[in-house]
This record gives sequence, C-alpha cells and structure tokens, in this order.
Amino acid sequence: MNTRHCLKIVSRMNTLLLRELGEGVDPVRMIAEPVYARDVLLVCDALRGTELAELAPRFRRALAVAEGEAGAGHPVFSASRFLSSIFGAASTLDPPQHGTVASPARSWFARSRGTGK
Repeated sequence: MNTRHCLKIVSRMNTLLLRELGEGVDPVRMIAEPVYARDVLLVCDALRGTELAELAPRFRRALAVAEGEAGAGHPVFSASRFLSSIFGAASTLDPPQHGTVASPARSWFARSRGTGK
C-alpha cells in the first residue's frame, strides 16, 4: 500500500525539516490536505542541494500512486473519513448557528444568584 510509503517519506521530511528549520510537519495532514502538502513540498523544493529537494518529487509520485489505488478500490487512509467514522458526520460537529438555540444560554453564576435569596 503506497499510503504507508507516503508516510515513510513524510517521516523523513519531518526529521530533516526539524533539523533544517526547527519546524516539523503533520504526516496525516500531508496525506489528507492537498494544500498543506503543496506548501510543505514547496518549502522542500526551495531547499536545493538537500535531501528534502529529492524527497519532494518522491512524495508526489507516491501520493499519485496511492490516489490511483484509491480510485481502483484500494483503501487509502483519510483523516476526515476516520474522524467521521468515530464522531459522525462533520455537520454534527459544527456549533449551532445563532438563532437556532431554543432557549438563551444561562451561566452557572446567574442560576446560583437567581435561587436561594
């Protein structure tokens, strides 16, 4: 499974970025969020002459293969699918919009002051 290969490459990138820049990367976000991955890979590309510049195209190829496998029916790890399977759909995690609450929220302090005087 190439997702595992992607994670190995990201692990190496993380180690090298920590050494070079003092900042690491989030491996799950690298696979699940294309914009985050693009930004990290652009940083790696900019560090010419280092192993990071060599790892960036390797990660792109491995990710393309992993996405191809997902299209062919092979499972690919997806953080959003994982979280949805545990906690339910993302819409259930969103806070209620203003005006949708039936009764106004009361603080614990107001309740204790309102009774027992």
